[in-house]
Amino acid sequence: MLSLFTPVTAFALALLLGGFLASLYKGLPSWVLGTFLVTYIVLIHGTPAVLYGTLRYSWAYKHVGIVEYIQRHGSVDTTLDAGQIYQNWPGFFAGGALLTDFSGQSDVLQIASWAPVVFNLSTVIVLRYVFRGLTRNRTLIWLGLMFFLLINWVGQDYFAPQAVGLILYLAMVGLMLRPMSHVAMIGPFAVIVAAVALTHQITPLMMLMAVVALTALRRTNAWQLPIVALTVIAGWAFTGALDYTLPNLRELVSEFGNVVDNADQTLEKANAITGTALLVVWGGRSTVAIAGLLSVFGIWSNRNKQGNWHRWDGMGPRGIAAILMLLPGILVLTTGFGGEVLFRAFLFASPFIAILAAETCLPRDGQGFPLRSLVSAGVVIALVTPGFLLGYYGKEQQNYFPPEEVEASSWVYTHAAPGSLLVEGSPNYPARFIDYEKFTYVPLDREPEESIRGLLSDPAVRLSAWLVDSKYTEGYVLITRGQKIAVNAEQSMPEGSLERIEEELRQSDRFEIAYETTDATVFRLSDVGRNQ
Repeated sequence: MLSLFTPVTAFALALLLGGFLASLYKGLPSWVLGTFLVTYIVLIHGTPAVLYGTLRYSWAYKHVGIVEYIQRHGSVDTTLDAGQIYQNWPGFFAGGALLTDFSGQSDVLQIASWAPVVFNLSTVIVLRYVFRGLTRNRTLIWLGLMFFLLINWVGQDYFAPQAVGLILYLAMVGLMLRPMSHVAMIGPFAVIVAAVALTHQITPLMMLMAVVALTALRRTNAWQLPIVALTVIAGWAFTGALDYTLPNLRELVSEFGNVVDNADQTLEKANAITGTALLVVWGGRSTVAIAGLLSVFGIWSNRNKQGNWHRWDGMGPRGIAAILMLLPGILVLTTGFGGEVLFRAFLFASPFIAILAAETCLPRDGQGFPLRSLVSAGVVIALVTPGFLLGYYGKEQQNYFPPEEVEASSWVYTHAAPGSLLVEGSPNYPARFIDYEKFTYVPLDREPEESIRGLLSDPAVRLSAWLVDSKYTEGYVLITRGQKIAVNAEQSMPEGSLERIEEELRQSDRFEIAYETTDATVFRLSDVGRNQ
């Protein structure tokens, strides 16, 4: 995708962003500003769906596999080892299955390709609702929305439960910022919390922290809300998700309070990266740093001014926004979340970083959007946009899967007998989206170092020994373009390992090619290999 950003494309993007700022400067109607935001979302997030013709992100295919499972069985199996966490929090996937059936599609792949556009549009709509609960300043609202779109580089807007979780979380915050009676609030609040409790694992924790904070700061007189939230969240965790919660409770408790270890689960992935991939990492980090520093500066420099915000008793809206910005940091105290906790913390903090950063560009009295503000906002946009593009699209070689790679993956899942062993070079390919629970998966790059060294010493002998194991009905080795790129970029194995393994299997009389495309090769044992 970054290769498409020629000087002409860059000029078009600059013209779009400049047109948005000019519209703010001239005080044009909200529908004009909204049109700029929608155009930006469609351009940035809709282009891959148009150009690629296939679904981005390997994790998105795994989520498609859960939807496909529900379509086949009409229910979930919370005891299933494969994808158990998804089976225990199935709200998003059940909704995907329902939408697929209503749309008449045979699978959810096409719908999933457009998920980033739908989720970003939905997030902006809900976020405007939140911002209007904090401020009466129209310019601050719209500039905050644009800043949010420009700093949210972490790529959590694909076909995944966390994208819906963020939307529901923001809807809950927006609801609690309204002056409503507890009787009027309790109904919609309970519905939102229930939807989150069934959909995601980490969002309920974030939501519970926000509810407690907003209630303690007297943003609502409905003191029952934390009790309702805790009851609903714990109720699902210890009933519907009991098969996952109990076996994993000890691990969850062990991660609590281990700030350094939890953060390291995210950082250690980046520390192994070198070369151009490191530029991508620092592109995203620079966006976080710039936006974060601006938000802190905005809080400090405007601490005695309320011109841009609603007037409340007690802590003002700016303080509430600051609390909601800092609150996700507590997630790092509680869990490593599979090495993604820092990304998730930034995801929940970014809306409030955006509006606080936007305030630094406005006059202190909150009046208008003068030329000085326009220039300031333009400088901020110029600083964060390159980092956003690097962070969001810098790994596109890994995240894009050509049709031939998807085709090879589909062949394996439709031809392998149930109970087969599928040896993958890496999980980074269109994986596990058809009959996913019927197979055993072994990613080579996730093997211990000693196992990898042994494997590389004689790939054909080692892999044939794995595949002849009698506990498997059949065995296949799948090596694809996306796997090779991911392994070489992340250095999860010595560079060129998968290329070497592929060549060794081609030369060995123990293996034969079962299926091949320009972007993937599927091996199985030959008669010689089966009789060794």
